[in-house]
Amino acid sequence: MSSDHAPVYRGFFWRMLFTFLLLSLTPLIVLGVFSLRHIDAIYGEKISAGLEAVTSSKRRALDTFLTERIAQIKTLAFTHSFEELTDAGRLSQLFSVMQNNSASFVDMGIIGMDGQHIAYVGPFDLKSANYAKAEWFAEVQRKGLVVTDVFLGLRKIPHFIIAVLRHAEGQSFILRATIDMEVLQALLQREYSGRHSEAFLVNQQGILQTDSLYHGKMMETFTLPDYQRSSQRILLFPIQDIAHKDRWLQGAMMRLATMPWFLVVVDDAYESLTSLHQLQTLIMLFLVVGSLVIIAGAFFCTRRIIGHLQLSDAQKKQIDARMLQSSKMAALGKMAAGVAHEVNNPLMLIQENAGWIRDLLDEESPETVKNYQEILQSCMKIEDHVKRAKGITQRMLGFGRRMNPGRTEVLLNSLADDACEMLRAEATNRNIALNRNFDAALPVIYSDPSQLEQVLINIIDNALDAIGRNGEVTISTRKENDGAAIVIADNGPGMDEATRQRIFDPFFTTKKVGEGTGLGLAICFSILEKLGGHIGVESTPGKGTVFTIILPHEPPVVPLETDFSGQASA
Repeated sequence: MSSDHAPVYRGFFWRMLFTFLLLSLTPLIVLGVFSLRHIDAIYGEKISAGLEAVTSSKRRALDTFLTERIAQIKTLAFTHSFEELTDAGRLSQLFSVMQNNSASFVDMGIIGMDGQHIAYVGPFDLKSANYAKAEWFAEVQRKGLVVTDVFLGLRKIPHFIIAVLRHAEGQSFILRATIDMEVLQALLQREYSGRHSEAFLVNQQGILQTDSLYHGKMMETFTLPDYQRSSQRILLFPIQDIAHKDRWLQGAMMRLATMPWFLVVVDDAYESLTSLHQLQTLIMLFLVVGSLVIIAGAFFCTRRIIGHLQLSDAQKKQIDARMLQSSKMAALGKMAAGVAHEVNNPLMLIQENAGWIRDLLDEESPETVKNYQEILQSCMKIEDHVKRAKGITQRMLGFGRRMNPGRTEVLLNSLADDACEMLRAEATNRNIALNRNFDAALPVIYSDPSQLEQVLINIIDNALDAIGRNGEVTISTRKENDGAAIVIADNGPGMDEATRQRIFDPFFTTKKVGEGTGLGLAICFSILEKLGGHIGVESTPGKGTVFTIILPHEPPVVPLETDFSGQASA
């Protein structure tokens, strides 16, 4: 395809490629983005639901634990008399029973209304302790039951207590018990999904009531999120990972029912999201690989389509050129036949008059006729030029006459060899080698041998004229589909593109004036077209010319045609 059409095909290529990619990649990308977002939302909901379930379950466990401990202390205080509870041995016995049922207490004591310990059982030396100035002591006198926040107290270690006030038989006393923090801490521990997951308790002022693995120890401050303190719902909030500042964890907070503490559960979902990250990676990989495959497929398919389109346009252009050439042949054939008929009549008259002059000269003596030799030579020249002119008109008539081709078995190798033999003497005189490269397996074709021989002789003779002297012409045959091909190549001077485009035009010749009529190749083109074949030419200036003749297995069947003089021809 010529370079003039390259921008057109290039633009069409990119438009078609863009359309293919738009139609193919858009659904893939939309599906990938939808999948990533949908999966992310599902996993987010799953993690939130799991965290809420853990928080709710842990809160019930803590409330149950504290409710049972309060019930134990109240039951002990209201089912036993002051004398029993103040008896050190009896109190120790009751404490042992409680610990056997649930080892949840550290110590226990009976305190009088003056704040002085009356009886005590436990590991600390608190028998002489006085709690008159303790905040919880005054509070239990007002409320009757107190569960304190964690404080240091006389032990100087963080702890919290349950205190119950009882009035019986004119006697008032307070039963105080210290909760074992390790038991409470154990309730908060479980197998979480990540290494940085944990649970801890915080009071309303943000003071840690239990130890946190990553956010502080008991009685240290923890920053609470904005939250309605009286709300019983679960609040989900982000919390920064202390170990990895660039990561955020998922936190949940819920108020306990038994006391004004908040349960905070922190879930490190990063490790639990490993499968999600892997799935997202696979989806991204699928998108990338799928996009590359689609781009490559669209590119090669588009290039193949454009290639077929270019080939189709090239073939159409060749067909159009052949049809144009055929129409030119038909029009020029009519003109040539008319011109030949018109010219033949005066040529006959000139030839007869020249013969009559010669006859008159023969009756005269050369000595008696002035300029006898000049007149005789002029008659001979007239007869020679008339013969030459008649040869031209005969070729014009041959060009204009449309004859149906014969249908005879043709051994193409033998026919090409005969044509070479006819021109061998002329080639030898010019020192031009006629090389023959015939395919021994060439099939027999059906065609008109005389017209084919005329074509071969004409093309080989033109090759000899083009070389002039000292060169070579190679005649090759080969199988071509179900027919055959003849290739005639010379190492002559070749021709430029402008000459190659007009080589089959009637009356176009590169020979000197008087040496050619420009009808030889035009007649060859017309003959091959009638035989159902075609001829092509490739030439490079300075390197030679190659003519390729393609012949079908047999010529097409056509009805009888008439020549341009109106007579039927066979």
